[in-house]
Amino acid sequence: MSIKIALQFIQQLRADDGLKNRFLALNDSHNLENFVKLGSEVALPFTVEELKTAHKHDWAMRWLLYNIK
Repeated sequence: MSIKIALQFIQQLRADDGLKNRFLALNDSHNLENFVKLGSEVALPFTVEELKTAHKHDWAMRWLLYNIK
């Protein structure tokens, strides 16, 4: 398990409508454990803490991308 894998999952979830629909079908409470469960189902295992760290990195990278002038 790693932060890199969690980042891959975030990118895949953003790009793949089928994966988004699978996540939404899990239930209506969007908790982090559901992200971890779905990640495991698509062979991308990570922990809640790794997901939190990956999310911070993802936002920081996107902020840099859109705010560099």
